Amino acid sequence: MHENSASRGSTLIDGLIITVFKDDGPFNIHNSSPLSEDEAFNLAIKTLTAIGSDIPLNHGEIRSYGPMPTHKEPYLTIGFIFTLKAKITSDTRIARFGRIVVFWIITRSTALMKYIGVIKRMIRRTLQMYHIKTDDDLEKENIPQKISEKIQIIETGIEAYYINDNNEIKSFLDLPLIPSNSPILLIDNPNKHIRVLLREKSSPSKKIELLQLINDYKRKIPKGAIYKQEIITDSITIQHHLAKSGFVLQPEIGFQYRIHLSDQLTFEDLDSFFDFHITTKRHQLITQILQSIEEGLPLNLYELSTQTGISVELIEEFLVSAISSGLIQNSKIENGFFISQKETEK
Repeated sequence: MHENSASRGSTLIDGLIITVFKDDGPFNIHNSSPLSEDEAFNLAIKTLTAIGSDIPLNHGEIRSYGPMPTHKEPYLTIGFIFTLKAKITSDTRIARFGRIVVFWIITRSTALMKYIGVIKRMIRRTLQMYHIKTDDDLEKENIPQKISEKIQIIETGIEAYYINDNNEIKSFLDLPLIPSNSPILLIDNPNKHIRVLLREKSSPSKKIELLQLINDYKRKIPKGAIYKQEIITDSITIQHHLAKSGFVLQPEIGFQYRIHLSDQLTFEDLDSFFDFHITTKRHQLITQILQSIEEGLPLNLYELSTQTGISVELIEEFLVSAISSGLIQNSKIENGFFISQKETEK
């Protein structure tokens, strides 16, 4: 099914093609890109032939290939390849190693390369969000379109910086690598807009200091005087802008508003956020996180991974998302530990 892409302004991703390698060859189950069905099919055939499939993918692994030219200029593509369990297959290799799936990200911008890690995390989290474990799950009604909508929100032309403790403005590429309380600057060059994201409460004097710092920064930008600026403190709005910049997944807004209006984090809230199938392990995971918050004691993520059988990467990904969205507050991930603010104030 081909769906013509509407104009997305400065959107980094121009569309998505989903290819499933069935028993009798590749088949495109979704196309929301500017490529026609024939062009999308030829892309899958030629590129899969060039990539080959001699080296099986490990469970949960996502490989990326590209950027590569498409049949329609100026569009490029990057392929994200992974496997899903085959619900029904007569192919012994597919039964053993899984069915190959490719998400072809279609773009006009080489800037997509710096978002490779972000897109892999978005794909992995989206598969978890919609409980996609098999090839059959992937082809359920509306699932391809929902996936397409999730990964087509990143905008280009936005530069990201954070302000360190010395009031220096530093660039960054990955949100977990900067302090959780650092203000973030998003410089939207196409729209001449500077947004300051405050992820913790700040005094009026601190905000004045930040505005002065931004004014000093604007003097270094060509035509910097015409840049609008705003300070954003609302956690939902912050999450929205971080998602559009490719740093976190776009949250489920209805769920976020429920959390936003609640002062106390409950087991049910956290259980709803950590939405994946391993219920018993999830129960143990959430219980220990809540206990860590209540007691103000650091939680060793490696020990938690050993106890629950859930990978450190997945645990950390959920915690970072929960912290970034404002669901879990006054906490951070540091050197393999989940640390509540109570601990840092001792």
